[in-house]
Amino acid sequence: MKKLIVYGITEMAEYLYPYLIRDNEVEVVAFTVESKYLNKETFFQKEIIPFEEIEEKYPPKDYEMIIAIGPTQMNKVREKYFFLVLEKGYKMYSYVSKLASVMSSIGENSIIGDFVVIQPNAKIRDNNIIYEHTIICTKASIGSHNYIAPAVRVGTNDIVGNNVILGMNSTLKTDINIANETLVGANCYISKNTEFKGVYGVKSAELYGCVSDKVNIV
Repeated sequence: MKKLIVYGITEMAEYLYPYLIRDNEVEVVAFTVESKYLNKETFFQKEIIPFEEIEEKYPPKDYEMIIAIGPTQMNKVREKYFFLVLEKGYKMYSYVSKLASVMSSIGENSIIGDFVVIQPNAKIRDNNIIYEHTIICTKASIGSHNYIAPAVRVGTNDIVGNNVILGMNSTLKTDINIANETLVGANCYISKNTEFKGVYGVKSAELYGCVSDKVNIV
């Protein structure tokens, strides 16, 4: 069984750790963060080691690492630590849920949640988070350092760049390009190529009034 260090002690690590122990394919031996973010001694009853000292106790030849950081700053924080971990010589571990259907290769330091479907002949590069019930269609290409929320649909032949965020339940039409650093909000339908650093969203549902107690639901 591989011995694994998790970088991160915030919400993303809280999400990932139960999956790691549920699937029982790795042993998480410790967590790590830079010393300036070290505000507790343990996390899930595992020790937290300053990142600056991690290779002294857990040498790269014996341990792998996964980075549990969310989409902060268009995923650039996770991207930063991805390269810092590689500089230390660690092999990056990718988590793929046993309940996912993955028929294409996955890059380093990726997290693939339950019931994700990645069809054949797709390309998934490094440092991606792909949440539950997302479908990546055949011949789609996903770049690096992306965050794909639950129930996203990526169409056939789509090209998703780097540092992209795709919001929950968003859908991409087939044969389009999603430019680097695009932010797509929840429930969006994207039917044409996006612009670099473009932000796309739909309006929130309209409030009809605070009268739910007067609505007759049969």
